[in-house]
Amino acid sequence: MPTAHVIGLGRSGNAAARLLQRQGWQVTLSDRNTSAALESQKQPLVQAGIRVELGTDFAPDTAPDLVVVSPGVPWDIPPLEQARRLGIATIGEMELAWRNLQASPWVGITGTNGKTTTTALIAAIFQAAGLNAPACGNIGYAACELALKQQQSPKPPDWVIAEISSYQIESATTLAPRIGIWTTFTPDHLNRHHTLENYYTIKAKLLNQAEIQILNGDDAYLRHHAIAQWPEACWTSVTGKASLPGNPEGGVYLENGWVMQNGEAIVDARTLKW
Repeated sequence: MPTAHVIGLGRSGNAAARLLQRQGWQVTLSDRNTSAALESQKQPLVQAGIRVELGTDFAPDTAPDLVVVSPGVPWDIPPLEQARRLGIATIGEMELAWRNLQASPWVGITGTNGKTTTTALIAAIFQAAGLNAPACGNIGYAACELALKQQQSPKPPDWVIAEISSYQIESATTLAPRIGIWTTFTPDHLNRHHTLENYYTIKAKLLNQAEIQILNGDDAYLRHHAIAQWPEACWTSVTGKASLPGNPEGGVYLENGWVMQNGEAIVDARTLKW
């Protein structure tokens, strides 16, 4: 039986452990912290056949076949770096969810700010169109919770609408959404990502692996730094077509209260208030 070690007993780690256990893995879940809340989660997992270790650090020399990292666990801590050097497959919880849900097309939304509102709005639009398009990530389901739910369903989602943080992108190796959206970019999480350039590169990875890129042309940093990477992307602006960077024919903009694309009115912007 293959062995997996999940690091971080939160909502994401709990779902990842249950998903792997259901798929036939022998699972250990560890968290360096101890608390009454964690203890309350431990017993149901143990009853399900998952080993839970609280107050302990992951030790790479236990040599599991797979390590799955919850989003809150830094990607560059020494045990994870050692695990990768030893050749142990090491991925994030979002990557595990992607591997189980990639039969459905994804919309992946990232950005320093605006991710949650954008994700909720996109999910609402897709659902209003009659599509089964659940939101996951930092909104709605944890990504592996959605994967667990879909294992019990005869039909995969029409779309997966995923809010994806830099932490989750960093630990995803093959995640490739059909549509990648970048809302904003400002300095943040530098205690984890160390430099602004590294933070930008991690965010950009999601769009590089997406089939279609959509970027906020009104964000000053993206407008000046990302245009060279994706000049033919769909850029957006709330100040009219003349403000669009990149190819204006492929952009989306506001004009006279309407969402427009290449001169065609798509939807009354008032219907999109959230």
